Amino acid sequence: MNKLSCEIVEDLLPLYHDEVCSTAARKAVEEHLGTCGKCTAALLKLQENPLPFEVMQKNKQESSGLSSFQGYWHRTRVRSFVKGLLLATAVCGLIVLGYAGLFRWNIIKVPSGNIQISDISQLKNGKIAYHVKITDGYVLNQINGRLEEDGNFYLTPVRPVIKSRKFADLGLGNRYDRIDLEMLNVNRSDPSIAIKAIYFGPKNDNPVLLWRQGIQLPPATAAVEAQFVESR
Repeated sequence: MNKLSCEIVEDLLPLYHDEVCSTAARKAVEEHLGTCGKCTAALLKLQENPLPFEVMQKNKQESSGLSSFQGYWHRTRVRSFVKGLLLATAVCGLIVLGYAGLFRWNIIKVPSGNIQISDISQLKNGKIAYHVKITDGYVLNQINGRLEEDGNFYLTPVRPVIKSRKFADLGLGNRYDRIDLEMLNVNRSDPSIAIKAIYFGPKNDNPVLLWRQGIQLPPATAAVEAQFVESR
């Protein structure tokens, strides 16, 4: 505001004279008056012939209203910024949650029709061994264990909504695994329920029976035993 025109200064002179303009406007007017004889003369004339009381009051009211508007505008900008920041944070959070839900959260059960179990046998250390193969060509991310009230224990393979074929033949989807029945009984969620059978697959989708109380499993072959030599 240090290069005001004479027209603007003339409009500001009444407010300047009544000392109701802002500090910045007052400074700009004074800088202009230092270089402009015409506006200086106008100020002197105004000082010699002060404005009527009603006009002075009106100027003060207008100045007060302008200050109030500036304060309101500033508060509005702050509120808008905060709202925008909160909205952006919420959107980013939804994007992250959506990504996690689609690509990371393992909530979709693999159908029993895509599960192939073979080489069920008993290792020399008493553990139950088996080979699992997921046949639909998608990678298996996680296997959940759950003991039901009837004593049936279900190993349920799960994956996220968005499936991947990358490394589908590796890891959980194509490997030999073993079950430590003694450890399962020790760590079961309800000590009053003994494990009577172990299934692989979703409970209500014809899961594959791995073991049942009273079943005599065949001894594991040397090749199967070799799969767990390092993990005993």
